[in-house]
Amino acid sequence: MASETRQSNAAFKVLLAGKLFDGIGDRASESMAILLHGSHIAAVGRQGEVRPPEGAAYEEWRFDSAFVLPGLIDAHTHVTLAADGRTYEQLMLDSDEVMALVGVRNLELHLRSGVTTLRDNGARNRIAFALKEGLRRGYIRGPRLLASGRSITCTGGHFHIVNAVADGPDELRREVRKLVHEGADFIKVMATGGGTAGTLPDYASYSEEELRVIVEEAKRFGKLTSAHTRAKAGMINAARAGIDCIEHAEFLEPGMVSHYDPKVAELLLKAGTYVSPTLEAGTGYHKNLQLKKKQEQEPLSAAEKALYESNQRRTEARLAILRRFLEDGFADRLISGTDAGCGELAFGHLQYDIELMTIGGMSNAQAIKSATSVAAKALGVDDVVGTISPGRKADILVVEGDPLSRISDLERVAAVIMDGERVV
Repeated sequence: MASETRQSNAAFKVLLAGKLFDGIGDRASESMAILLHGSHIAAVGRQGEVRPPEGAAYEEWRFDSAFVLPGLIDAHTHVTLAADGRTYEQLMLDSDEVMALVGVRNLELHLRSGVTTLRDNGARNRIAFALKEGLRRGYIRGPRLLASGRSITCTGGHFHIVNAVADGPDELRREVRKLVHEGADFIKVMATGGGTAGTLPDYASYSEEELRVIVEEAKRFGKLTSAHTRAKAGMINAARAGIDCIEHAEFLEPGMVSHYDPKVAELLLKAGTYVSPTLEAGTGYHKNLQLKKKQEQEPLSAAEKALYESNQRRTEARLAILRRFLEDGFADRLISGTDAGCGELAFGHLQYDIELMTIGGMSNAQAIKSATSVAAKALGVDDVVGTISPGRKADILVVEGDPLSRISDLERVAAVIMDGERVV
């Protein structure tokens, strides 16, 4: 693979790709060219057929043996959390200033791995908005950031420590309005309990009526909604209320037992709800990858073997739900998200979640689209990013190998292009 420059500092650039997956079809095309004009894609076609205007100066980027695809989209992150194994309560001991510094690091890590758009699903106070402004001004580097700001929760609810507690219709309306006017790109609500101490992941936190107030108020300002829903009751409330996307979707029932319910899936499908399963979260998949590598060099201890087997059981439980979703027609409603920042879920590894999608039954093309074109639709930015097509932002990932044949090749990043500029 090589990259050559024909003319520097030119408004036009021609990217020559050995293989190109545009995020729309299911196959890659060979010997393709992409014409970039400024920050956007101007044309896509066969090499030799796509050219800049006659006489225009241009740069030529040659990736003759590489695979080119749209920049990746992570639909579920927490950019201000350090992913160092601390609990939510321990993480919240950090000051806003330290959390902002953590965010700068996390944004850079995701960008270098090929993520050019991410959605932050909850940060304390106004830190996420400050990071977004820093990106806009060019003070820091990172993917384009879609921020919810503070995720709304009930008294004592999951993530109450980010300071957006609201109970009842009037308080919920007020909180949505505050977030919108502070710059929220979408509204995130904690519809069930979660990992915050004292909360109940297997119970709904808000009623259907309360969630409907959030949806109505968000729509008034043209904002999409997303709901943390680990409990089945919360999933039902969210679908009936018109929430646009649900996170986790574990079908938990009282007693922390999980049973896939096809009637709930049908309700979600009819409502047009997108599902972000966040497969890596809570499964220890990343840890098992580390243990596999260690086992190649030396035997695992008894404790490590037990941890590996426990992680495998949790992973298989989540994948069993994914398989049922696929059987029920959700292939184009599932989107990739890491939940990076929480626990030990480090930034820079969206590829793990995409890989889990394939282990769970999605084709490699479907899994990649769950982090490109399908994710862009779910996040309401499909007119901006998600595909390599004219008029879209020139957000492009270049990798070695062929991820349509071997999904792990997504980790072999050769170059990242964002807004028409090579950032990695």
